[in-house]
Amino acid sequence: MVYSEKEYKNLEEKYKQQIQKLQKENELKEKEVKLLKQQNKQQAEIIHDLDPNDYRGKYQSATQEIYELKKKLKIYEEKFTMQKISLEKDSSNSCKPSSTNGFKKVIQNNRVKSGRKPGREKGHKRSAPTATTNPDEVIEVSKVATCTCGHKTEETEEISRDLISLEVIVHTTQYRGKKTVCPCCHKEYMPKFPKQVKSIVNYDEGIKALVVYLNSYCNIPNAKVTELLGLLSNNKIKMCQGTVGNTVAQFSKKSNPIINKMKKQILKEPVINEDETPIKVNGKFMSVIGVFTKGISLLEAFENRKLESFEEMGILDRYIGTVCHDHNRIHDSFIQSKQAECNFHILRYCKAEYEVHKRECIKEFMDYLLSLRDMVDEYKLQGKTSFTENEYKEAKEKYLELLDIWDEKFKTEYTYEKRRYYDSEKCLIKRLKEYVDDHLRFLTDFRIDFTNNLAERGLRKVKTKLKIAGGFRNLQFSKYYCDAISIIDTCKKQHMNIGETIKSIFAGKKTIFAF
Repeated sequence: MVYSEKEYKNLEEKYKQQIQKLQKENELKEKEVKLLKQQNKQQAEIIHDLDPNDYRGKYQSATQEIYELKKKLKIYEEKFTMQKISLEKDSSNSCKPSSTNGFKKVIQNNRVKSGRKPGREKGHKRSAPTATTNPDEVIEVSKVATCTCGHKTEETEEISRDLISLEVIVHTTQYRGKKTVCPCCHKEYMPKFPKQVKSIVNYDEGIKALVVYLNSYCNIPNAKVTELLGLLSNNKIKMCQGTVGNTVAQFSKKSNPIINKMKKQILKEPVINEDETPIKVNGKFMSVIGVFTKGISLLEAFENRKLESFEEMGILDRYIGTVCHDHNRIHDSFIQSKQAECNFHILRYCKAEYEVHKRECIKEFMDYLLSLRDMVDEYKLQGKTSFTENEYKEAKEKYLELLDIWDEKFKTEYTYEKRRYYDSEKCLIKRLKEYVDDHLRFLTDFRIDFTNNLAERGLRKVKTKLKIAGGFRNLQFSKYYCDAISIIDTCKKQHMNIGETIKSIFAGKKTIFAF
């Protein structure tokens, strides 16, 4: 579009007028802004005069301080919750030892009360003691000939009661001989004493067996053993404390061939139970590793419980059967054997999580695991040896299904801020899913126990020793102790006479047990 000169001038004047108008409006706005700034400044001065104590600044600092305190309070509340959970845990619902229970009464099993009265049930064999049939002395006592009503009584049956006394006869055999000397070279010769008579005072196998049993299996200290021997013998046996330790050491050395045969027999067993426990040796923590079957107990002491100690023992690195243990991941290195985990520990951990989080799905999982154990007991009575493939598959699916329900409930409440509160539950769910086959191994072979109590009972003697004595003087003495416990506990399992067995080992017999 082309404008004429006149039209162009008209437009130019029009725009000039608009620009002038806008400039005037801008000037007015600037004056208003100046005026408002002056008014704001005056109001700020008035506010400052009205707030001489700076309440506004104090309010802002107090708000910031409250925010920081809230953050600290949240942290302390989480710590308090974790400590409360820790205090509620004991040996029945966590991996804590029973020594931490204090005076709290703890139920150590999951048995349900049967409602039956205590004592011997009707039909069960009476366990009361009976009088001996061949007494050393018989004394006839008078009978009651006349009744209180005045009539003469009649004999019905003979009643016998025993009075047992203990007599310890100390028999000392003294060997005498002449010491000789060569008149030419003046070389001296001692008399030819028997092998078992090496020092001035010697003790036969019977006393040595008693010393080993009292000091090792009964955990009686050396000083108390010598006192007991003196008490029984009317102070005729005056054994020094060092002799007690030397006797146990001698027994350990003589039992080495038998220990090696026990190891070979363990390697032939289809199922073994294994556990470890820490011991204190001269102020340092070391370890005792135990391998147990229903007929054999074997304990050995080591400086630690690393892989090297298990290999040095010479059993688990060569064993090809099933090992039941308490979730010891060292067993993953022994790929030639199958692993079965103790379910009693799992029930204990589940119980702890249930008491903290109150999830009914945890209780359902525990009840299902216990129902599988009861089912195995019923199948054993029926003569079965394992679940069928379909039964095992169904049990495993149900097991994983209950775990999935538990996991979903857990995820709905889990938050990163409260992760410490949920960490133990998270780890437990992960472990149960990852090692499902190891936890259900007892279904595939009924020779595998539901728990690892066989190994835990076997190591209880070591824990009792630590409570009484506090520890061992050196590692070698702890090895002697373990050898003695292994032999004596195996004797009890084999229903053998412990005293005669220890005597036979001291006499040099190398074949004791029937394997």
